[in-house]
Amino acid sequence: MPRPEETTFLNVDLDLKSSFGMSKLLSALGDSVAPLHAEDGFACLELDEQPESPEEAVTRLATLITRLPMDAREEWDRCSERTLDIGIQSGATPHQVCYRLPVAALALAASINAEVVITVYACPAPSP
Repeated sequence: MPRPEETTFLNVDLDLKSSFGMSKLLSALGDSVAPLHAEDGFACLELDEQPESPEEAVTRLATLITRLPMDAREEWDRCSERTLDIGIQSGATPHQVCYRLPVAALALAASINAEVVITVYACPAPSP
């Protein structure tokens, strides 16, 4: 478990927007993902098990999409936004951290028409 002052990879959120409904898509993803938010036209999901790296998370999420049944894949394809959002919690240490997304992971994300975003959260404020 990383110390609070360390920069660390948090998770990858799969953010979806659609005005056509996503019930079949969300149902098909089932227990492989945990919904963080799911409301009319928007869903934010994470993998059910904590991934070790951004590469693992992007690969697992994209692979789930490639294996969807046709009706669920049609809902995926109708989404106006399909975002793999890599979350990083910044910290005071170490001086730098590198998280790699190999070409294979990027190609898999591209193959499902998902964009990749990196969100870096600020260091926690020091305690008084």
